[in-house]
Amino acid sequence: MHFNYLGGQWSTVRDEVLKEIDEMGYRGDYIGSPKVESFENKFAKYFKSEYAVGVSNGTDGLKLALQVLDLSILDLVIIPNNTFIADYLAVRNLPGEKPETRFIDHDEYFTLNLDDLETFLSNNREKYRKVVVMAVHLYGHPCNLDRLNELKKKYDFIYIEDCSQSHGTIYKGRYVGNDGIMSVYSLYPGKNLGAIGDAGIITTNDESIYKRLKSLRNYGSSVKYHYDELGHNHRLDTIQAIVLSHKLDHLRRWNDKKNIVADRYYSEINNEKVILPQKAPYCSYHSYHIFHLVVSNRESFMEHMNSNGIPTIIHYPYAISQTKIYDDEYLISSKNSIEFADKIVSIPIHPFMTEQDVTDIVDSINNW
Repeated sequence: MHFNYLGGQWSTVRDEVLKEIDEMGYRGDYIGSPKVESFENKFAKYFKSEYAVGVSNGTDGLKLALQVLDLSILDLVIIPNNTFIADYLAVRNLPGEKPETRFIDHDEYFTLNLDDLETFLSNNREKYRKVVVMAVHLYGHPCNLDRLNELKKKYDFIYIEDCSQSHGTIYKGRYVGNDGIMSVYSLYPGKNLGAIGDAGIITTNDESIYKRLKSLRNYGSSVKYHYDELGHNHRLDTIQAIVLSHKLDHLRRWNDKKNIVADRYYSEINNEKVILPQKAPYCSYHSYHIFHLVVSNRESFMEHMNSNGIPTIIHYPYAISQTKIYDDEYLISSKNSIEFADKIVSIPIHPFMTEQDVTDIVDSINNW
């Protein structure tokens, strides 16, 4: 049994993709081709954004999005304590002066704890010139965007949506990714929409940000050999754009199939030692990048599942504040992220699971 069967995705798009790659091989437009721009436009249109900028990977996308905001030591970036390390690395690897970084706990949906955010900002907002909040839609579940927007108006901050695990998630009838000043998507192979290598994309509805992002990903140059600022080589290559464009055509159908699997998990898993993920009323459509459980004894659970031929993965074994690269930063709050770090485990969920696969997983969980 596969935890995530990428081969099924490849078999779906293989013939169309190989034909276009073969044509590209003869044309020689391997970098910066019309295929990249075509995918960017298609992605923006799909998710109802004005602009999209393809980049080398999600981490680079986060870094570019932060660089556009011209942050300094007078500023603050607030990051969830229970997210992937890329959000933190993006801040620490910014060129020039680094803003202060603080970490915040998660709520019952494993997204930003907005009560803790408001408490902190009510006491500390005046200490900083700019405040940037990284709103990570973790596991495919959206943050509470209405409340976040209310706090944004009240405390004057900027937020970036990290949609790396939420391709296709819908919040109150609209796709996530259009409320923040920018949204960043990792297109790593295992994501809901994944390349066959590293890739990422940034969306925005601000034309000036869009133009600057295009320059920053290309050495800080909008005209060849003219360098306006310190940029990077963070471009999306043509092969990945071709693959992603074809996979995008299947994204909703693949997410629908994962929702069918999730519905069975919710209705059939019945074990008092296992807690299923909660879904908020404002989540119109969950994209289920990850289906995580909270279990009383993770080591025992994983050994039991493995003995039944069922793969499991830990996302994530440590909160960021518990890692070695955590330096002299500050925690806003961490109770939940620390408490649940050693209890969370992910079970298979992907579009190519059979009914028997799901039955075997459910039976194994219920028998633990």
